[in-house]
Amino acid sequence: MPQVYVSGVLAAPAARVWSIVAPFDGLAGWHPAFRSSVITNGVPANLVGAERLLTLQDGGEIRERLIGFSEFKRTCVYTILSSPLPISDYVATIRVTPVTMGERAFVEWWSRFETAPADREAMVGLIRGVYEAGIEAVARKLAG
Repeated sequence: MPQVYVSGVLAAPAARVWSIVAPFDGLAGWHPAFRSSVITNGVPANLVGAERLLTLQDGGEIRERLIGFSEFKRTCVYTILSSPLPISDYVATIRVTPVTMGERAFVEWWSRFETAPADREAMVGLIRGVYEAGIEAVARKLAG
């Protein structure tokens, strides 16, 4: 089972970083890969069970469900329901933790999923790139 893990330290308090990444319907507001992100099943955006439809910049669509959310732990866990990617059983977590020395935040984004052996390297690279681009985009948003 492939796993992907990306982390970064951002120059802002954890609460500020969390306010950007936490809204389950807000991914398109900060991640450059996504054109839109909308809740499709009427469940409030940060309530377990909320489902979102992500539209990629190229028009592709990904459906995801929120399966864990903690404001206290600043953690969001979600799964992909449908995607054009050759993956299954995808579960991802985003977590924001305060760096106690200075006004900084430690951001982690990781996942595990199944894919055919022939697709493993490409999917790991693609997903790693999505996470890296996302964390970099949050840093840019915070800077300006």
